[in-house]
Amino acid sequence: MGNDNSIGTIRTKKALIRKDILKKRREMSPEDVKRLSADICDRFLASDEYRNADVLLLYKAYNNEVDTDIIFEKALSDGKKVAFPLSRIVEGEPDLSFYFVNDLSELTEGFMGILEPDTALSPQPFEGRADVCITPGVAFDGRCHRIGYGKAFYDRYIRLHRPGSIIALAYELQITSNFESEKTDIAVDAVITENAVIRP
Repeated sequence: MGNDNSIGTIRTKKALIRKDILKKRREMSPEDVKRLSADICDRFLASDEYRNADVLLLYKAYNNEVDTDIIFEKALSDGKKVAFPLSRIVEGEPDLSFYFVNDLSELTEGFMGILEPDTALSPQPFEGRADVCITPGVAFDGRCHRIGYGKAFYDRYIRLHRPGSIIALAYELQITSNFESEKTDIAVDAVITENAVIRP
């Protein structure tokens, strides 16, 4: 991807984009979060990726992310299986493991205050290749490149496990101009906003 200086420049630019988008997202009203999240989730639920999936990897929204509860409830009612992530640092590396969840009461506060599967309930681990991985993210460009939170949890998981489809849910305010990515960054297959489905 280039020398250390160019990588440093890429990371600096990504950090500035991350800071700007997170500020805009924090400023969203609860009403806008609810309304736009419903539009985005409905658009995902109408997709072929959802219709053809048996197993979904989902996350519980945090800090004004797109609320995914609608997807969770609909997936369960459609007989699909849904797994949520548990985030850990293992031997200095970011590590995600997923566990099946049948009710949101099975989640408890975990890494960075995010709701995760409660290990005290001995949840069933998901092992294998998921049909769809819905990945969180801060910013995305028109080529479906993703800026995450800087910890590389999902980049590493996707690289190791290769889900069938990688989908991001985002508000239009999270779509930014094209940015340069690092070779370890994983692009998503589609970004779904309240207005469109963006594909590379």
